[in-house]
Formats: sequence, C-alpha cells, structure tokens
Amino acid sequence: MIKTIVLGLVLAATLGVALATELFLRVGMQPQFFLLFLSGLFIAMLLVHRGITVLFAVIVLTVSVLQSDQVLVSNGFDKDLLMVALLLVVLYPIVHKAMHS
Repeated sequence: MIKTIVLGLVLAATLGVALATELFLRVGMQPQFFLLFLSGLFIAMLLVHRGITVLFAVIVLTVSVLQSDQVLVSNGFDKDLLMVALLLVVLYPIVHKAMHS
C-alpha cells in the first residue's frame, strides 16, 4: 500500500506535471499550480497499476514531447502526434476495459 502511494506521488510529481503542463499549453490555458497538481495526480492514478512496459513507454514519450520543436523537426517527429501517442498509451487500457465490461 505504501509502495503504491509513493509510486503515485512520484509519478504525479514528475510525469504527470510535465504532461499536464504540455496539455494545458496546447489547449491555450495558462497552467496554474493547483490545476497542474490535480492533473498530475490524475495522470499518476491512471499509471499506478500499469506494467513496467507501459511506464517505460510513457517516460520515453514524455521526454520526447518535452524536447524543443527544433530537435523534433530535425528528427522527423511532430509534437502533436507524439502527444496523441502518449495519450493513447495512457488511456487505451481504461477505454478498452470499459468497452468490454
């Protein structure tokens, strides 16, 4: 139980806040600390009980999304497509489970 709570807080503080900041900026909203914390906690709750492969994919995609536009374009990636891939990795298991229950 304690391990799950610690993992959730670490995910919220790192990946969740980074992803939430990028999402808020993409939508055109000004990110505020409270909304970033809540969004980060929500994203962490979605990732807490996933396997190591999903967490690794989320880490790689988050690091890719946080790269500058110049680096991404020079390597042939689009930030929006990476964001869609990241959201699919996070949300697909939940949607799949809800549709097949």
